[in-house]
Amino acid sequence: MPSVLPWKQARPQLRHLFPTWLPGDHPAVSTLLPHATAECVCVLILINSVSSTRPALLYESVHVSEGGPVLRDMLFSPDLQFIYTLTDKQVTRIPVESCSQYTTCTECMSSRDPHCGWCVLHNICSRRDRCERADEPQRFASRVDQCVDLTVQPNNISVTMAEVQLVLQARNVPDLSAGVDCSFEDYIETEGIIHGSRIYCLSPSAKELIPITREQRDTHVIKLYLKSRETGQKFASVDFTFYNCSIHRSCLSCVNGSFPCHWCKYRHLCTQNANDCSFQEGRVNMSEV
Repeated sequence: MPSVLPWKQARPQLRHLFPTWLPGDHPAVSTLLPHATAECVCVLILINSVSSTRPALLYESVHVSEGGPVLRDMLFSPDLQFIYTLTDKQVTRIPVESCSQYTTCTECMSSRDPHCGWCVLHNICSRRDRCERADEPQRFASRVDQCVDLTVQPNNISVTMAEVQLVLQARNVPDLSAGVDCSFEDYIETEGIIHGSRIYCLSPSAKELIPITREQRDTHVIKLYLKSRETGQKFASVDFTFYNCSIHRSCLSCVNGSFPCHWCKYRHLCTQNANDCSFQEGRVNMSEV
């Protein structure tokens, strides 16, 4: 967040900080452009061009004033962590980065802010020097293709199935030897067992399924997270679906859905388990429609 001081109060502090420093002393860091519209008085922050074929890149527009225009005499702090902007009435100190505003790895990387990267096991967008053990492999992502990618098999089960073994595979993850848990949103956590590149965990028990599937509908889609025991943070997620065959009341809706449901012909019952249909009455599945 910008910090604002009245001009008279800020002048002696600026004189102490910048006795001889002029704008442009550090042209390779960033370019600052005052920008005014009807909605706001802003500063545009750009990465400077490093060659004639690569133009300057805008990575943030920061609102700094409700009043007059921002003057062109803008300065970096000596440690290059802040920008000082001036209007005719006030001085505003703006952090050169606001990495924490981005809540996903994709958002963080898409911001194109050169100060920001994704601190994987802490699940935050931050500067590299603020990410613990950032120099270790895959602890800190600096490109979108380095974001963690999580898959699970199976990715759906019936609401009548409990404690099914799930197999998760995570790409672009650091060493997980401290352990992980599988978290079904805030409902339940189960232990993750790591074997090579795979993580095994059990789906919720019959009792644990009750709050997840309490509402009567055909599907319940929730987030399945990997949670690091080292940091206590959920750092990767994938959609997981619980489906309910019994909600269907006709043969066509039962067997034409996306999930493996069976229609018991005489009892007019839709079920996930084909054995629920007696041998005498037979059953209908998708392949027979």
